[in-house]
Amino acid sequence: MGWCNGNTPAFERESRRVRFPLSPIFSYFKKCPREILSMVSYYKQHSKNLWMIDGAIKTVQRSLRDYISRDEDLNSYLYTKILSHLINSWAEVRVLKLAYEKGGFNDSERRRIIQCNGPRKRWEEALTIAFCKAYHVSNVNQINSLTTPITPRTRYQELMKLISNDLLESNQLRNRISHGQWSYAFNNDLLSINEPLTRKLRQENIIKLQLRLRMFISLAQIIHDLAVSKQTFERDFDKNYRKIEEQKRNFHNRNYDDYKKKMILKREQGIKKRRARE
Repeated sequence: MGWCNGNTPAFERESRRVRFPLSPIFSYFKKCPREILSMVSYYKQHSKNLWMIDGAIKTVQRSLRDYISRDEDLNSYLYTKILSHLINSWAEVRVLKLAYEKGGFNDSERRRIIQCNGPRKRWEEALTIAFCKAYHVSNVNQINSLTTPITPRTRYQELMKLISNDLLESNQLRNRISHGQWSYAFNNDLLSINEPLTRKLRQENIIKLQLRLRMFISLAQIIHDLAVSKQTFERDFDKNYRKIEEQKRNFHNRNYDDYKKKMILKREQGIKKRRARE
């Protein structure tokens, strides 16, 4: 008999009688406090969400590159907005995964991060908590004071500027895209057009979005190192931050029109080669 008549299938009734031995890791978690089980579970769930978004980003990027190479401006614009939305979603989920990574934040610190209003505040809070723990700063207001050594203080300030200015500079733009304002961005009262936001909306392109994603990836690694191991953070900071500086330079210097011409030319050359082989 199947499920449709409300009876339990025979194979399911039989499976309930089987008792599989627990592996050592599950035996351990069975004895763990509920908080640890929740932490492990939520980490896996945020990781799964991030994995799904990663897959969506790769799929959309392939389609977007194809539309660019075909010189299909409308489809290129539409898929750029989809990619922008996905990267914003990636940033939101990545900081949640960061909060649950092993050895990083305790339950109280994690709660402070999650309860912040919006992704920008969560990234800032994660950085601040990790810094205070690593350098034994008891009061957040002391971070920028002369009592904090200048090298870590400067690093903190640069990372905070990166979050505020380069990565999450426009929560307003993010909200407009999420609410379907893809061609014209309105003011909050929805009674007039926001011209500066509309210009920013139309200036987004695949180059800037890909570089922004890479900067997020580098930033997450730096904050993770800071939260888990001060020694690792200090050892690898220059290497990791150099990547961000290179990405920032490319973000501001690379030209989309040149990129588009190269993609169109590459496709045309590929078509010629295929025809030559026929």
